[in-house]
Amino acid sequence: MATKMNLCAQTGQISRLSLSQIKRVDGISRQVQPAGHKQLHSFKSSRLWTSIKPELAKKTRRPRVCSSILEAQRSGAAPVTTPSKLPNFLETKNPAEALIQYFETLPSSDDINGESSVSDSADRLFLWESVPKLAKKQTFSVYEMNEFDRDSPAFLEFSSQTVNRVDPRTGAHVHALGDQVQFTNKLYDGSLKLRLGITAGICLLMKNYPGMGTLEMKRQQYFIPDRYETLMTWYFGDFGHISGQGPFVNYQDTLMTITGGVGFFREARGVVRLHTVTPFKFFYTFTLTGIPQLPKHLTAEVVVPSEDAAAVPEAVACDPRFTLRNFSN
Repeated sequence: MATKMNLCAQTGQISRLSLSQIKRVDGISRQVQPAGHKQLHSFKSSRLWTSIKPELAKKTRRPRVCSSILEAQRSGAAPVTTPSKLPNFLETKNPAEALIQYFETLPSSDDINGESSVSDSADRLFLWESVPKLAKKQTFSVYEMNEFDRDSPAFLEFSSQTVNRVDPRTGAHVHALGDQVQFTNKLYDGSLKLRLGITAGICLLMKNYPGMGTLEMKRQQYFIPDRYETLMTWYFGDFGHISGQGPFVNYQDTLMTITGGVGFFREARGVVRLHTVTPFKFFYTFTLTGIPQLPKHLTAEVVVPSEDAAAVPEAVACDPRFTLRNFSN
């Protein structure tokens, strides 16, 4: 052992040691054990180790790169705005738009029959891993439209209340805790010129509030002032989807929490503001962090919510020029 240590001490300048030589010297330190009644000093307390340690750390240290906002927050490191290596088609002013353009060069999921179409669509969502995420808040709006062609909504009278179950004046079922509403409607961008996909969700009725709502709401057919607990998802074709949970009150604006997403929205955090336009038309405003730079598909000029707001005929007819590629239907 002493011979090996002497040889190491005679190697001259530490800077000339190769990494493999340094690792061998490091290995020697692990083999030094106490002998008899005399405690030997650890090699790591020697002057040689004191000289080698900085060089060893210098040669073996690997730079930590955080490729996402969430990883940076967990590690305490400064988040990067751009991963170190991106595919060439992502090295553009807006990588999200470039990736969507790349998707357009791939076969549509409708062109493939069978299970492979589902797998291919899901696999595309993993490509969003390469697109840089931003820490700043970004906002965009979408419309949910019930066009009465999807058997939606389905109101299920599950309430087991025994008092005033039936309105004595009309004989109608009184909304109460336990009733459920399942729904799936069409999703359009804020300009109502682009079909994005669909919404899907379940609402559990918490309470009915007779008399609540504005005069405009009260004069609308089928309006009943209710408060629901809601689980729902917004589907955006090749962009992926966003999931949310929280209160839905149809007579006033509410905020729901974003619980996650996939694809473009994999690291989305934030809230969505729900605004009821009519019982069959809703306007959502998302405020999110942890998503890539918003593309033009989600930043078009917004149509002001009103009873008369409607999607353009081409988008309703799913003209390919007015739809998001591989949109959910």
